[in-house]
Amino acid sequence: MAEYRFKVGTTVMCNFGEQGWKLGRIVALNYRETTWAEDIFVPYQVLLDDNYTLIYVPEDNDRYCREATVEDVRILKRKDALADIESEIIDVGQSKPDSKENKLSCDNDPNESTYERYRKGRCHCCNDCPKDWSYVELYSEHYRCTIRNDLKITRHEFNLGKFKVGDEIKFSLSEELAGKSGFMQNPTLVRLPPGIIFSDDASLSGKVHFDPHRESEYSVGFVAVSTIDWNNHDVGILRLEINFEIEGNNPGKNFDIKSFEKTQTKARSQAVNLLKKLNRTWDLWESQSLSNRAVCDGMIADLKLLRELCENHPRLDNGRWWAHLGGFHMNVHKLLENTLFECELYLGYALTFGDDYVRYYAEQNLNGCYQKRLLETARFMWYDGIEYILQNDWENAISTFREAALKKDGWGWAVNHGDIWLAEAVATILQGVDNGPNSGNPKDLDWIDEAEKLLEKASTRANAAGVFDAEGHPWISEVISSLKSYKDLISNNNDTTDWLSEFMIRTVFWCSQVLAGVAPFPPKCRERLADESALIEKLPGHNALY
Repeated sequence: MAEYRFKVGTTVMCNFGEQGWKLGRIVALNYRETTWAEDIFVPYQVLLDDNYTLIYVPEDNDRYCREATVEDVRILKRKDALADIESEIIDVGQSKPDSKENKLSCDNDPNESTYERYRKGRCHCCNDCPKDWSYVELYSEHYRCTIRNDLKITRHEFNLGKFKVGDEIKFSLSEELAGKSGFMQNPTLVRLPPGIIFSDDASLSGKVHFDPHRESEYSVGFVAVSTIDWNNHDVGILRLEINFEIEGNNPGKNFDIKSFEKTQTKARSQAVNLLKKLNRTWDLWESQSLSNRAVCDGMIADLKLLRELCENHPRLDNGRWWAHLGGFHMNVHKLLENTLFECELYLGYALTFGDDYVRYYAEQNLNGCYQKRLLETARFMWYDGIEYILQNDWENAISTFREAALKKDGWGWAVNHGDIWLAEAVATILQGVDNGPNSGNPKDLDWIDEAEKLLEKASTRANAAGVFDAEGHPWISEVISSLKSYKDLISNNNDTTDWLSEFMIRTVFWCSQVLAGVAPFPPKCRERLADESALIEKLPGHNALY
């Protein structure tokens, strides 16, 4: 028997081309079928997790089959990040973070944007008020804001049985849950049959209509969440799941199914063409054939068309195009457009469809989105620290810079040259000089060693970028020179008053350059392309009849 990478029982991901990756378990090695020639074998036979189909893997490499990660299993084993964690998920390494006091609060500064509070770095870069959490903050396996902030999850599941087209559905919460509300925060409305209305008190009502997007029989796994009691340790985040079956989902005499399919085919063709155009534009950027501005303008225009198409055909291909809409907004965000909100909004909405392929694709992109949250947070905490320096608040400046650097190891969104470590070094120097030596103890000057270590890290990062001349990053070079002068002064017991005055003047100058977005610092953050609330309002609500 040949040597293979995996053993029987290994959980793997199998590549199905356009259908995406599917989860399965290896059940046989050196597999062959009776109709094959006697010398023909394949490495693995796999039992698929979703429908228990047996397949075989033609070659033993990652193109066809790779070992499943904990993340893969989480995504494909449950409907969302708030669903119950099965023992199988725990077995492959799922772990809960250590319990700790969270910093969540809904008593926020009204001047702070609801949708940008993550930039303060509080609460693991989640919005600090759970009542404002988005689809991704609640449902994504990569954001997992409930788990990160150690909130309790209370789950209730109801099975309503079977219904036919034309049947009436009436559901309300049981007596123990009566009076609960807040379930319209981010419900998965697209999973409901047309004609069924969900309300904020978690009630369902209405008559089941024919759904041309689904088979003659289909399952409904509707999920809604209430965060109203997030601060109640006995309740926390309340997850409601309502399951039922629909039978007899067939078009009536008055429904032109051919016309509907023709409309869907035309919309799909338009979406495919827009996707091709977006890919071509990005390829031109990667080959340096188009400028950043030209790429952004072209992609933003095409993304607007794709968004309009999604709004006009919201259920086309089970949310696939919403996922692409969010994914391509990540490209323009990379070019410093202020579009992370769009990435999260559309990828999060795609999660609500409950389609395994779409969810897996969306989650792959949301991994990058959460990392971009960390990058944005590092950048805006850097700005906050700069403001503290201008207020002579060295302690808060230093703590803010340290937290910012921890988000992405000294990186930020377009903050690429060790700037965060540099700013911490400056605040450390100012604090050290301001405190002054209190005794002859050499430890009173330990801050010099700390500042030099930070400057060395910043200088190494800046030099590795390859964008500066032999003199290096101008502010880093200036601070290194100034610190050397300070050391010379104190070694000779000379007065440092003039040195401090000059250093403060230059610090204010450089801080102003940072906040103004003057090179070599990143340009000021661009204004948003669209109002966040307006984009949310454009998302589809309950399913239309057709």
